[in-house]
Amino acid sequence: MMKKGKVFGKSQIAVTVMVLALAAAVWLNMKYTPTSGKYLGEASYVSGSSTDGETVQTSAGADEKEDYFTTVKKEREETREEAKEAIEETLNSKNLSDEDKKSALAKIEEMAGRMESETNIETLLKAKGFEKAVAVIGDTGISVVVKSDGLTSAQTLQIQDVITSETNIQLSDIKIVPVK
Repeated sequence: MMKKGKVFGKSQIAVTVMVLALAAAVWLNMKYTPTSGKYLGEASYVSGSSTDGETVQTSAGADEKEDYFTTVKKEREETREEAKEAIEETLNSKNLSDEDKKSALAKIEEMAGRMESETNIETLLKAKGFEKAVAVIGDTGISVVVKSDGLTSAQTLQIQDVITSETNIQLSDIKIVPVK
């Protein structure tokens, strides 16, 4: 028998908050992923010297990009760990109904599936010759950041092939970002 006036239980609200926190983390990650241009594979070229003949130092920018991939992976893992802990905390609640437990377990399973797919994609891209890559699967698609001076059509197709073989994501929902 259901109580009158009670639409949502505490556990349903907690699960909803955790899902929203996970969605916000994915959105923030996608928002701060650098883009190189309007078109997939578009490269921008930078001269090694300034217009007045002075040499421009570019090594600091290269070091920052090297750390970019490590930083993104670390932040992604920390965010996911926080979301997982929150969902597990919700699961340990004594006031949780069976439906809420099933919902929380489904979210954990979904997170684990995404993490496995992202790791598989990153590993396969490395095997295909991309030195560094980060894959981020969201609710509406995937963003893949690869270390590259610019992508050829063949490289873009390789990346798309890896993604479609590992996930059910449509080509229109794949975003590939080359980073120098």
